[in-house]
Amino acid sequence: MRFSSLQKKEVIELKKGSFLGFVQDATIDIDKGKILNLHIGEIERSFFSENRSKGVRKVSYQDVMTVGKDIILIQDKELNR
Repeated sequence: MRFSSLQKKEVIELKKGSFLGFVQDATIDIDKGKILNLHIGEIERSFFSENRSKGVRKVSYQDVMTVGKDIILIQDKELNR
């Protein structure tokens, strides 16, 4: 799978069903050719105004449960504490 196919996909936390943001970047282990972390751009959504960026969060690729056509489901252990 190419990283370009992951970019701009919505990231949803599986247990709570909460929208976390969109994949913007990744940390990659060049020697092993594996993704270590996904960088998720958190977006503040508003019905009446434009969306604003709230920052970037790193999520371990081990937390990715499934990659679908339009979304990525993750099980974020930090959110479920």
